[in-house]
Amino acid sequence: MTVIGLRGRATMLIPALAVVCFSQPSAALAESAGQCSLATAASQQKFAFILFYRTNNAATQAMHKVLNTELERHNNAALVPINIANPQERAVVEQYDASRTPMPAVMAIAPNGAVTGVFAQRLLPVNVESAIVTPGQTQCMRALQDKKLVLLCVQPAGAQQVPIGVQQFRSDKLNVNRTHLVSIQAGDPAEAKFLQQLKVPSDTQSAITAFMAPPGVLLGTYNDKVTPTILMNRLATAGQCCADPNCKHRQAASAAKPTTRR
Repeated sequence: MTVIGLRGRATMLIPALAVVCFSQPSAALAESAGQCSLATAASQQKFAFILFYRTNNAATQAMHKVLNTELERHNNAALVPINIANPQERAVVEQYDASRTPMPAVMAIAPNGAVTGVFAQRLLPVNVESAIVTPGQTQCMRALQDKKLVLLCVQPAGAQQVPIGVQQFRSDKLNVNRTHLVSIQAGDPAEAKFLQQLKVPSDTQSAITAFMAPPGVLLGTYNDKVTPTILMNRLATAGQCCADPNCKHRQAASAAKPTTRR
């Protein structure tokens, strides 16, 4: 089975957001203004661009100006300014670990809670555009940020069947609780930007599966004949198979590596 376009190399496709955590905010008697704004954006299926700041200095004003200008062009995004020194916003600051990020900073949150971008101290228009990702990509990013493996199945027009090998990999007892399946249509214009990043043609005649691992690594893309063994061996080669040192997939991956003579 050939890996389409990757030649066995792991590629960073989705940015790793190491500072992000999804711990629940501490209980409060009433929601803060920031919490209400975030909840409203999510309910309206909008991206929330949180502008975290400590003081209203020149850098904060510059980031605010870029956001105001760029978000006027997007009806699916909202600006949420939050002063990290405001005790009423402590829950939001803690939820996104914002106090450890150099201020000011912008954090983009998808409607499903995935963090799609973090930009500290300086914000460019292209950053805003890059953080507004496709619905399929938000699903992948959220699962990866929840430290799950992702199998993105790109279906040709009108098809719904997930490849057998993908189903078998996901149903394995080792993978069933740590693997998230996302299925999208190759011809969906809403997914065009994501498919372009994956180098998957919109007119594909058979299913193509993109295999991803935390924090945002694209391990490979495979055709509809992929087997669970191929996926497990690829995972083992990437060092993310399992904790068992005697795992047969780890051993197979090690045996396949060329030896180096000294």
